[in-house]
Amino acid sequence: MPEVEQVLYTNRELTELMVKDRGITSGHWAILVKFRFSGGNIDVEGATHPAAITLIDGIGLQRAEPSFPLAVDASKVSGSKRARARASQKST
Repeated sequence: MPEVEQVLYTNRELTELMVKDRGITSGHWAILVKFRFSGGNIDVEGATHPAAITLIDGIGLQRAEPSFPLAVDASKVSGSKRARARASQKST
């Protein structure tokens, strides 16, 4: 098997993973990315240029309206207690 170099997630997959990780079982949630912006001068091929710098300062979750396209319903995320309980009720 080849060595894995990268693993990419969609916004929805990442949101679902974070909802599961935090044990959130209710509400609609979406990914939150906190950016910081700064400026500076950089050297490119021997010439100095002004530049904009964007930093990712944090990644998290925020409550979202159910109609938001990237919202994940925590009660339906597999792995949550409610989702597991509903699945076991359906199988009986």
